Amino acid sequence: MSKLWTIGALLTWTTQFFSSKGIDSPRLDAEILLSHVLKKERIYLYAHYDEPMTTEELASYRELVKKRADRLSVAHILGERSFMGLDFLVNENVLIPRPETEMLVETVWEQLEPEAEARILDIGTGSGAILLSLLHERPQCQGLGVDISEKALAVARKNGERLGLSDRVSWQVSDLFASVPPSVYDWVVSNPPYLTADDMNHLQPEVRHDPRQALFGGKDGLDYYRRIARDAVPYVKVDGFCAVECGAGQSRDVASILTASGHFVLQKIVKDYGGIERVVVFQRKE
Repeated sequence: MSKLWTIGALLTWTTQFFSSKGIDSPRLDAEILLSHVLKKERIYLYAHYDEPMTTEELASYRELVKKRADRLSVAHILGERSFMGLDFLVNENVLIPRPETEMLVETVWEQLEPEAEARILDIGTGSGAILLSLLHERPQCQGLGVDISEKALAVARKNGERLGLSDRVSWQVSDLFASVPPSVYDWVVSNPPYLTADDMNHLQPEVRHDPRQALFGGKDGLDYYRRIARDAVPYVKVDGFCAVECGAGQSRDVASILTASGHFVLQKIVKDYGGIERVVVFQRKE
């Protein structure tokens, strides 16, 4: 990168370099990183292809490219991830919010009227992306985000402050429901760890930077659903709902686990945009 580099030439070179490293979205990642360095929107890059880069910009960009080539995710590099149209702070202490998890939020939105006054409990909240996205779009709702990691909750708390939601959300350190104060909620939502032992042996390099405790769901990936089925009932009001995300091929097992408790009936299973049964919704019955 010692020659005079324009934006267009730099993007072309970086895209080819990322492709050679096996990165799935080489062009997009190159654009996002360069936009960050230039402090511009991505559309700016297309309108200024022939604009030369300064020495300082090239140096900054080179460092980011090295990190991405080492398979650190763009979100980890920049410390931020977009989710449901909102920007969330992230770091090595939280699971990076995935696009498929947006289906969980959208599913709950569909059943919550815009002016609904619901209480929401988010188990394993991580960065707070699920709960805060729900509260952002449903201004009459309140919520509690729970996580076993104090460091994760520190990130979630900052995200709540950035979104101006601190007055409607609280945070609790707890191993699932173990330390959650007795109360009932209209919705219990969770994206629990659901990777199997085999999954953990075949993680993409980028995912290895996520906290293991946010990924591993036991040998068959279903341990946390068993715990939710066992412990969630006192926290869900009668006729309230429990909605969980699951991995590919797990939805029917998850449905069986929660309905076997005798307190939940299966309401629906929702596919994500890739056709995978991703979200399972239950209603609590007497």
